[in-house]
Amino acid sequence: MLAVVDRLEATGYETVMAGGGPGTKFVEENGHTEYEPAAVAFVEDFQDGGFLDVLRNSGPGLYDRVQEYRSWYRAQSPALILADGISAAIAAAADDREYLYVSHDPAAFYDNPVERFGAVIRNRLAMRTATRFLLPKVWDGDPTVPGAEVIAPLAPERDAAERDIDVLLVPSAFSIDPDRLADTLRARGREVTLVGGEAWETEPTLQPYIAGANLVVCNGYSTVMEAAVAGTPCLVLPTTSEQQGVANALSGTRGFYSATSLDDVESLLGDIEPPQPQPNGAGRVAELVAGYADGRRIVR
Repeated sequence: MLAVVDRLEATGYETVMAGGGPGTKFVEENGHTEYEPAAVAFVEDFQDGGFLDVLRNSGPGLYDRVQEYRSWYRAQSPALILADGISAAIAAAADDREYLYVSHDPAAFYDNPVERFGAVIRNRLAMRTATRFLLPKVWDGDPTVPGAEVIAPLAPERDAAERDIDVLLVPSAFSIDPDRLADTLRARGREVTLVGGEAWETEPTLQPYIAGANLVVCNGYSTVMEAAVAGTPCLVLPTTSEQQGVANALSGTRGFYSATSLDDVESLLGDIEPPQPQPNGAGRVAELVAGYADGRRIVR
């Protein structure tokens, strides 16, 4: 979303941001501040305790987050909201505010009936209440969200020169041990740059690193999209249901691979080819936002 914000501000639109979580450090590195409503740990609750923990913890947490978003919206009085999370979307719908919704979360990602039902509800709510539902896809065809507008993957502009990187390892909050993975890759003669490791300093964007790498190893879809725009081979290591859904969707897409173990990673290293670079959809999102906002304040 920083890619969209940068494009909007470059053309004179005023934006304010909210969300919180691990991405906050990148927001700050890019000179922005971010409002942080109450956190909801749905994935941890579901993986650790199942449906009961979701009801016990995530349910009340979602209510609090939505109410805090609503209060923040009232304080900001935006012309338009750009939401990529369901709590922000629910808050916008509850106050009858115009919003655009960005999500890559088809219900077909999920085998578990509880998770699948949750995705169905999220997507139907957004489809009925959002002005536009935008679906950034790296893969062709299914899975998809019926009725959503498919757009190209989103990535920041590459303002800095490409970095000369062999393997860029981008762990997430849900990831196999990145140090063990780095050791496995080094044992195969690869030079590894570990994002977040001891020698790493926080950068405003990973795009110059992703664009210059021979291979990106990651968990999250944001990195997958950046690799698609850069034309860099990408190895996905799914550890959540959503990540597994992304990995399954990418099956057969040139330049994208998935592995579930260190042995899988080793076996794939000799058969990697680059993908065809894809267009950057961030400009399309910014264009739509600007068209609806009409020069007034936008919140994301």
